[in-house]
Amino acid sequence: MTALASGLLSLGAALLGLWWAQHPFWRGFFFMNGAWGLVDGALGLYSLGREAPGNLREILLLNAGLDVLYLLGGTLLLPRGRKPQHRDFGLAILVQGGFLLIFDLGHALRTLP
Repeated sequence: MTALASGLLSLGAALLGLWWAQHPFWRGFFFMNGAWGLVDGALGLYSLGREAPGNLREILLLNAGLDVLYLLGGTLLLPRGRKPQHRDFGLAILVQGGFLLIFDLGHALRTLP
């Protein structure tokens, strides 16, 4: 349920940002956050009502490793983007990747025996 709520919150904030933002940088930023929100919400909806797998901790730690890769990708896009849109997306990936890293590690720690 938490993943679904965070995905829908991210999507809602992105839609509000797209409606509000006038500058192309912020429109790209909010667009990318909306795309991440759709994916997060879809994953949360898929897992709704399902029992957690026995290897949940390992899955969360794997996801945390992928989150570090997201942060690296966002860091590379932010200053080096050839198009202004790449910088927008880079910042959005840093925000989402940072949130997901905290989310995955926090839940992994809660599953410790």
